[in-house]
Amino acid sequence: MCRVLVVDDSPTQMTLITSILRAREIEVETASNGLEAMQRIAQNAPDLVLTDMQMPEMNGVELIRKMRSESPMLPSVLVTAFGTEGLAAEALGVGACNYISKDHVGVLLPDTVYRICQLAQANEESLYLKAALVPQSFQFVLDSSIDRLVPCTALLIRMMAAMNVLHTIDRLRIAEAVHYTLLHCIVHGNLGKPLCETPYSIADAMNYVSTHDSPAEKNGCDPCVSMRLSVNTSEIKLSIAFDGDGPSIRQAPMPGTPQSFSDERGRGMLLLTSVMDEVFIDPMSHDLRLTKYF
Repeated sequence: MCRVLVVDDSPTQMTLITSILRAREIEVETASNGLEAMQRIAQNAPDLVLTDMQMPEMNGVELIRKMRSESPMLPSVLVTAFGTEGLAAEALGVGACNYISKDHVGVLLPDTVYRICQLAQANEESLYLKAALVPQSFQFVLDSSIDRLVPCTALLIRMMAAMNVLHTIDRLRIAEAVHYTLLHCIVHGNLGKPLCETPYSIADAMNYVSTHDSPAEKNGCDPCVSMRLSVNTSEIKLSIAFDGDGPSIRQAPMPGTPQSFSDERGRGMLLLTSVMDEVFIDPMSHDLRLTKYF
């Protein structure tokens, strides 16, 4: 079972978040500020820390920064409110794996917590193979099965861990960004779901896939999403492409702007640009090329 430490100074918000998580049988512990959270972590580290931004004693960004130095393998997710866009970007910059708007916790929170806990477990299990895998290239070809995305990104983490590249938290952050991108490519790029500002759950995405054929499928084709991974001694490169004619993530608002925080596509783009050193989207083919140096 995944065990989450929820850090929030608002009793109302704390009650809402804990009820959402416990309804999905996620074990929850609580702390009212960053200092108390660090004490809880030192006593018995959780699987994931979910923190509010604005708190007394130590805010969310300060907590994540402190965790990065004292508990470097512990993943964190930030819960943001309108008006804290700059701090959310800063939190991703110092090591948060993802962020969720308070308006969307009911939709995104359970999926995000489960996914990051699964990815962290995959990383931990692969540490015994540290440096046992020789850096090389791989290619994934995915159909429209949404339930294959977490196993795919977990395998990506296992390979990075076995090749001993990047820090644990950076592996998780890359996996989160890639998961979002693959989901976007399947649902919007291949199946043509109209772009919208509001997020949707994994269950919603799976339901959409099961009830909609892509334009290519109607013509007897099965559109896929391809992902190429290449690793050498100095960098990791990812290339992601989809077969369909749907919209690219490049149409998202610029990362870090107020518009990007009220638009689900902006959240995905911010995840990409906060962890990768280079993000290039081909304006003609919509192919996405990502580079991380180390």
